[in-house]
Amino acid sequence: MGAVSLLAMSLWLPNVAAAQDQVTPVQETAPQDSAPVTTNDIVVTGTRLQNAGFDAPTPVSVVTAEQIQRAAPATISDYVNQIPALSGSNTPRTNKALIGNGLAGANILNLRNLGVSRTLVLMNGKRVTPTTLTGGVDVNTLPNALVKRVDIVTGGASAAWGSDAVAGVVNFVLDTDYEGLKGNFQSGISTEGDASNLTGALSFGTKFADGKGHFIVSGQYTRNGAATYGSRDWFKGYKIVNNPLAGQPGQTTYLAAPWSAQLANDTGLIASGPLAGYYFNATGGLAGTDFPLTSVATGRTFAFGDKAVFDRLYDQAPLTESSMPTSQKSIYARTSYDLTDTINAYVEGSYATSKAETRGANYGRSGATTATVSVDNFYLPTEVRDAMIANNLTTIPLSIQNTKMGNIVIANSRKNYRGLMGVDGSFGDSWKWGLSYQYGRVDSKIRASGMPRPDQYALAIDAVANPANPSQAICRSTLTSPNNGCVAINPFGSQPVSAAALANVVGVAAQDLRYEQQVAAANIAGNLFELPAGDLSFAAGAEWRQEKAHATADPISQFGIPNANGTVTPGFWAGNFKGFDGKINVKELYAEVGIPVFKDSAVGKSLDLNLAGRLTDYSTSGSVKTWKAGFRYEPIDGLEFRVTRSRDIRAPNLQELFQVGSITNTLVNDPQNGNTPIRAFATVAGNRALQPENADTLTAGVVFRPSFLRGFRASVDYYDIKIKDAIATNSAQQIVDRCQAGDAQYCAAITRNSANQITGISLQPFNALQEQARGVDVEVSYTMPVASGTLDLRVLANYVDRLNIVLPTSVVTRAGEVGNNSGAAEGVPHWRGTATATYDTSAFTAQLRGRLIGSAVFDDAWGPTVIDKRTVPTIVYLDAYLGIKANAIAPKGEFFLAVDNLLNQDPPVVVQLDASNTQASGTNPFLYDVIGTTIRAGFRFEF
Repeated sequence: MGAVSLLAMSLWLPNVAAAQDQVTPVQETAPQDSAPVTTNDIVVTGTRLQNAGFDAPTPVSVVTAEQIQRAAPATISDYVNQIPALSGSNTPRTNKALIGNGLAGANILNLRNLGVSRTLVLMNGKRVTPTTLTGGVDVNTLPNALVKRVDIVTGGASAAWGSDAVAGVVNFVLDTDYEGLKGNFQSGISTEGDASNLTGALSFGTKFADGKGHFIVSGQYTRNGAATYGSRDWFKGYKIVNNPLAGQPGQTTYLAAPWSAQLANDTGLIASGPLAGYYFNATGGLAGTDFPLTSVATGRTFAFGDKAVFDRLYDQAPLTESSMPTSQKSIYARTSYDLTDTINAYVEGSYATSKAETRGANYGRSGATTATVSVDNFYLPTEVRDAMIANNLTTIPLSIQNTKMGNIVIANSRKNYRGLMGVDGSFGDSWKWGLSYQYGRVDSKIRASGMPRPDQYALAIDAVANPANPSQAICRSTLTSPNNGCVAINPFGSQPVSAAALANVVGVAAQDLRYEQQVAAANIAGNLFELPAGDLSFAAGAEWRQEKAHATADPISQFGIPNANGTVTPGFWAGNFKGFDGKINVKELYAEVGIPVFKDSAVGKSLDLNLAGRLTDYSTSGSVKTWKAGFRYEPIDGLEFRVTRSRDIRAPNLQELFQVGSITNTLVNDPQNGNTPIRAFATVAGNRALQPENADTLTAGVVFRPSFLRGFRASVDYYDIKIKDAIATNSAQQIVDRCQAGDAQYCAAITRNSANQITGISLQPFNALQEQARGVDVEVSYTMPVASGTLDLRVLANYVDRLNIVLPTSVVTRAGEVGNNSGAAEGVPHWRGTATATYDTSAFTAQLRGRLIGSAVFDDAWGPTVIDKRTVPTIVYLDAYLGIKANAIAPKGEFFLAVDNLLNQDPPVVVQLDASNTQASGTNPFLYDVIGTTIRAGFRFEF
């Protein structure tokens, strides 16, 4: 009913996006009043077949270069990610300052919010070398300036394109025949004066050797500036906290509370025990004994609700970057040559660099991990020592955010190399063939500088008077180990730490990673013979692929700190990378056939069948079969029904298989101990026993192009994806929650001490889940002449009915939810839509775009007794574009101005659902605009 209502409104709702059309080898299916768009060779995403008269039943959304230009995005991914079928993608505005995921600054697409590893990215129909071990591709390293369209297959496509296409395929189609010179230069900034962006691109193409050869080169540079959450008026420090009044009438278990911060400042605070309320000044002296803790229960981890208290504490969230500083450079070149009239050889190569540096957390000690200070500490103020003695205390818990030690700074740098060579040919009336070999490599470096060393810090703050010189502080540990290198640190105050002391308590957690991929492929396609309704078309091919990775780590991360009892303690607070090696070989054979059943028959205008099958053999897990069967039925002109059923696969990637247990520090709420936030070590490791996951996908849709309304097109497509043996790596909080819910396999991943406190959590992937995604895609477009120009109205919407994770004893629902857990966008609202109204003339182009994110809840499992706030309203963003044609200055010249979030719509309150929220924004940056109004201006031209 919602889909029908949207169709009814489509003629007056402004909307953006792409035409969801089938693409043939020769032309794209276009609105009836549009000219065909010619394409090259085997650049077809809906099918591998080469029959120009065959229209595959697979839904494909097409985004053209013109549509992208009319939004003037800083990068192409900024536009593509606004298509409703994509949700939960990684961008510089969503990447939390995670130490070890290697994603900082990358733009990695996520179809159906099923995970980036289930979205296959192609360029001209060929695999793109992944940026990370998870298989994700940073699409901004592709030659954006040469992209003439982006095809998005919004359903399973493994039979046609291979493994990883469980959620679908995104194919960037380049204009490899481009001739001329074109450029685009633009710059932008938010109205707050931050989150700047700069983009420059230049492309050149020409023929040579009397037209037998062709050469093209394209270069691009992009740079994005920083912004912070705390610089925005909408930021109110919202976090999820335990309700100290829980259990009383009308009180909920949790609160979504404003101005929430851990009970710690940057000079030192005693938040619990007999001396609660004592706090220290910048020089380490006692500042007072009455720090306002009365708004929360004694021993609480968070203070909340009072901005004055919030400002006196030190919270990480206001300083966390809502836009991560990044820079990217790329160059792409391609040369082709006609060896004969029917054989063309080509070689292409690309090189791209990406750098991102972001501010991580500082070394905070609070809650269950306060710093312990002894009564004989050298730096302890006399008043505090006297109070300790009076209360029979030998130690006090000190809560402090150690700004004096600096912040962790996370730097990710990547170098992408890709080379491709191939030969294409044709024979007979319809047959085409191709051979290709591709080598790609990514050299990635992660550096987390200023990384605390907890063992060294504990020794350094345990300072006592030097027996040989009582006026001098030394580490207690040097009394028995005089050569251990420890230099005493004043645990109180915020005065700078000496270089010698700092060098002993922080270090650089580092990992160098080399990923290599080789792909060899052979393809052939043509028409086998003619049937009464048309040609029976056929395509087949073989592919061999090898992926391997080699990782090294710094000695402290790699080996940790050996203990006297034979165990090893992680050397760093987080990171703790490990070296490893891994390799996968994949062999594949596929075939596809298109069968025209009838044409211009008494029972309809046409009926076509599409069948495909693929056999894939993995060196790690054996052989898997995938298939696709579908039909397209056109009963009358302008009305089409299409159905596709497929079996799709994804094998475990290199990270899921081979990563060796890197250890990080995490914060979880422990339901077995009153939901008290607990710091624990989380070990991230691979699992070589993983098996491929498989998915059963059904798509069914209708396309309407009435002859009586030229320029109008509407489509509605239903999809249902069920993933069996789904590979999943849960967050630490998810594992704890699932164990509490009674799932024994999750409890096995948790280590507790004799006091039943969590000390460690294993984050190893496993085949234990079933995932389901079900919904409807709706698209409407209408193009008509108005005055001296053309008015184009477009609507693209997605309704998510189901996004479930099926567990052994329960089902986790994510449809209609927007709560983000551990910095990941796990849920999606039921409705998302984009809309544009574009008016184009020979003098200017004007566009108004609306982006809708439907109402939702934080978590569907949280009723009104669990949390006091749980609903999120519908949010609508308006964007505008104005382009002024300037052909007198340069051929196809255009000055343009684009404004995103024209009305400066604030994001809604969305609290993060786990305890790792000391850097939480208070909203969901995967879905909502956290920057505000952004203005971009530039100039493009083409000779």
